[in-house]
Amino acid sequence: MLNLEQPNLEFRTMFEDHHFTIAHILTHYHGLGELRHCEPNLRGYCNTSFVIQTLKEGKPTWYFLRRYKASICEEELLFEHSLIQHLSQFPELPVAELKRTREGKTYLIEPCDDPRQPPTFFAIFDYLPGEDRYTWINPHCCEAELRNAAALLARYHQAVWDFKPVGRRTEPSLQELLPLIHTNLLVFLEKPLPPELRGPIQERFPFLQAKLQQLQQTLAEPHIQAFPRIIIHHDYHPGNLRFEGEKIVGLVDFDWSKEDWRIFDLALALFYFATEWEGEADGQLRLGEVEIFLSAYQQVMQATATGHPLSNLERRSLWQFIEAANLYVLNWAILDILHKEVDTAEYATYLWHGLHAAEWLDQKQPVD
Repeated sequence: MLNLEQPNLEFRTMFEDHHFTIAHILTHYHGLGELRHCEPNLRGYCNTSFVIQTLKEGKPTWYFLRRYKASICEEELLFEHSLIQHLSQFPELPVAELKRTREGKTYLIEPCDDPRQPPTFFAIFDYLPGEDRYTWINPHCCEAELRNAAALLARYHQAVWDFKPVGRRTEPSLQELLPLIHTNLLVFLEKPLPPELRGPIQERFPFLQAKLQQLQQTLAEPHIQAFPRIIIHHDYHPGNLRFEGEKIVGLVDFDWSKEDWRIFDLALALFYFATEWEGEADGQLRLGEVEIFLSAYQQVMQATATGHPLSNLERRSLWQFIEAANLYVLNWAILDILHKEVDTAEYATYLWHGLHAAEWLDQKQPVD
């Protein structure tokens, strides 16, 4: 819990190696007041974020400041911010609004002295209340939380059903990603990695290769190609929700959003919310929670003229999309291992979780 009474400026000069400091951004570019409190938010894996408090005309106010990952381009930022601005028009969606600069923009661009390096982007958001109750790892939501989360995802899908964003997300679609995952696995096996990381993938590579090929064939079928595509959240898990009791009062992190199948967004959410992480059940879906989530989602989608519930064809294809969702998350861990310095034990856990899930999902696949 943040302490309003104890200013903590330890991270005030976090950007000393940049032109911008947090205090400079607040006063010069936004006019939001004097920096009174600042602490890093350590929950994210990609961007650098801070919870800050300002004082203006005697009034303390909390905000959320983000320094975006170096790999993001301005076109992608425009995409994300146009989505957030669109969602903020819907009172039923608890989305933090972006704070505009004095020039009316929703982000800042810090110039770089080295023209070979990309610029740095900053944005400030309203601070959402509520409790960060879960992360994406091993959440066990109660039934009311599951129903509320499913209903919120349905309302999000309704809000973006016909939405056309500005800019463009460069990340490949799920269908484009599957062959890239195969390539990433091949690169992974060529690297001199610790045996705790390389061994599990090497042992199961033939299975993963066959599963990727099977899913590529499935997703290419005409009836699946016709499934609705929208701007999906693409990272909808309990760690990106804020809670007050059983109520959800915050939905955050739209920097992975992109255009793709609606059913993939739902499958990824089900994988995050309902997969077991502990003991011999690691990687298994808690099927009762899956049904609770699906029922609540369908109920909300039936009660509106915007969008529609999952069709019977989508329902029958959902298991394959959950398999693909698991491989998507596994690929995220693979890429981190390839391109970052990671904790071997932590990422071995992620790899085993994805591998256990892939094997269990394959074995338990429903038969029509």
